[in-house]
Amino acid sequence: MRDRYGRAFTDLRVSLTQRCNLRCVFCHMEGQLVSQAELPPEQIEHVVRAAVRAGVERVKLTGGEPTLRSDIVEIVRRIAALGVEVSMTTNGLRLANLAEPLRAAGLSRVNVSLPSLNAATYRELTGVDGLDRAVAGIRAAVAAGMGPVKLNVVALAGTNADPDAFERLIGFAREVGAWIQVIEFENVRGRVDPEVYRSLHSELGRLTQDAVRSAFPTGFNPLHHRPRYSVSDGGPPVTLEVVQPVENPSFCMACERLRLTSDGHLKGCLMTNDGLVDLRPILSEPHPEKALDRAFALAVDRRRPFFVGPETPVPERSLFGEGDPLPMVGAHP
Repeated sequence: MRDRYGRAFTDLRVSLTQRCNLRCVFCHMEGQLVSQAELPPEQIEHVVRAAVRAGVERVKLTGGEPTLRSDIVEIVRRIAALGVEVSMTTNGLRLANLAEPLRAAGLSRVNVSLPSLNAATYRELTGVDGLDRAVAGIRAAVAAGMGPVKLNVVALAGTNADPDAFERLIGFAREVGAWIQVIEFENVRGRVDPEVYRSLHSELGRLTQDAVRSAFPTGFNPLHHRPRYSVSDGGPPVTLEVVQPVENPSFCMACERLRLTSDGHLKGCLMTNDGLVDLRPILSEPHPEKALDRAFALAVDRRRPFFVGPETPVPERSLFGEGDPLPMVGAHP
């Protein structure tokens, strides 16, 4: 299934909850509107089944913090049984005890948020003294055979974006056998404090240039056309993946993702809640399959790149009606 801009739909990002045991200053909460509602496992399974019928190959579980769901192992087991790759983004604080049962249930890999290896900086950025638990969770995920384990590092000026701090993260990734995914801080309206964004946003280009000075490119992750490097400074190589979405039309044009919010809406883009498709009335029906198929077709049709440039294709007429004109780069709808 493709949207009006020719972009494929192969990934579904499923937010399981808005609850979290951290208070990270950089958290965008998937760009969701505030809600305490959470879908039960059987409804999540219904939605993922429909996504698979629409061509989804990979499902990423996120939140909030997904491991706060007491039924997280059941959710993973239900989704993995559908034949798709199941992965998770987590802060890792509960992963030391959950890594083995999650792997047994079918979880293939995890991304663990690790903003700093300095305990005081970690506490300042997350609001919790949790570095030791996060590191223990990372080690447990590697030991459980999840792979690759990726360390999500949101680049923040004056903290982990400094060369020495980033070198330490690379050294830790080398030690445990993990990848590093360095991510540009995104100013998601309504979720990120604009003052915090202005003070901590780092020029990702300069950071990655420094980080890969002893590296060589190895290709791209097709999702968002993210460049990958192999960093080798005398030790075993570490894979570094760069996620640079801000003001980046090529990133948006390579997006293959649709999102399911924790309260049951299909969402086409992290950066906007325009065009949400409400699945809750459908999921209350005894046989929601056909209606869910139609809902996915509508949600995919409503997707549009957030940042666009001169080479962004002009879409064909929508199957469901004319879309709004696209903003150019720098314009935020």
